[in-house]
Amino acid sequence: MNRILSLAASALLLAATAVAGPIDGKWVSERKVERDGQSMTIVQTFELKAEGDKLTGKFSMKFGDMEPPPGEIKDGKIDGNTFSFTTMISTPNGDMKMSYSGTVAGSVLKGNAEREGGQARPFEAKKQ
Repeated sequence: MNRILSLAASALLLAATAVAGPIDGKWVSERKVERDGQSMTIVQTFELKAEGDKLTGKFSMKFGDMEPPPGEIKDGKIDGNTFSFTTMISTPNGDMKMSYSGTVAGSVLKGNAEREGGQARPFEAKKQ
């Protein structure tokens, strides 16, 4: 009986780890935009860590020749395969707050990114 309980407890522990673990790691999003008649690529890197239902980490961004200082993931939450978090970067045009939400599907994060005061746009990042 003890062995059965021990195996059941181990299975539950492994299942809990599997749910929390898929979002952990480095994720990269790339998208092309047109600005002032020029094409540029925006690259965002997210290093995410789930601890229970809390999501923490760091992020960085590069667009064109600009590379603002890296920042922290804020207000991060994870519930099963659903996530949400915010970021804040300082640019020459002022601070920019972004909210991200979506789902983890294997090695892809999919959802929406919304600039404060702006419209949501599709967001996708791939695990590295």
